[in-house]
Amino acid sequence: MLKILQIGTITITLLLLGGCAATSYENFAKTYNSWVGQKIHTFTDQVGYPDNTYKLANGNKVYVYKKTQIYASPTLTPVFGYNSWGHHNNIGIGYGTGISYKTTCKLFLEVNKKGIIVRWRSKGNNCRM
Repeated sequence: MLKILQIGTITITLLLLGGCAATSYENFAKTYNSWVGQKIHTFTDQVGYPDNTYKLANGNKVYVYKKTQIYASPTLTPVFGYNSWGHHNNIGIGYGTGISYKTTCKLFLEVNKKGIIVRWRSKGNNCRM
């Protein structure tokens, strides 16, 4: 019964989070679309330095930003107590090890030789605002 309750809780949580994902990604895309045509120095002044950069064959440079988060949630588990003779005498509920998951987002900003952002891409399961 407890396992069914846990699965039900997780399912409802994921459905609620999934409902927000489309709007959140739309905001993410809208934000980075607005940076296309802007100077990379203006971006780094506001957001900070990238985690990595590399040069493309066409001479453009790519700025890479990474975001990783790990979420953990405890679960309720039954706890059984025993007396000194080894007989079961008590039942309760305690916290178990729980469920954890990792979210990531990598943002790639391509910048031309003049320092202007010409395009962006993202990769990961948490690219949203």
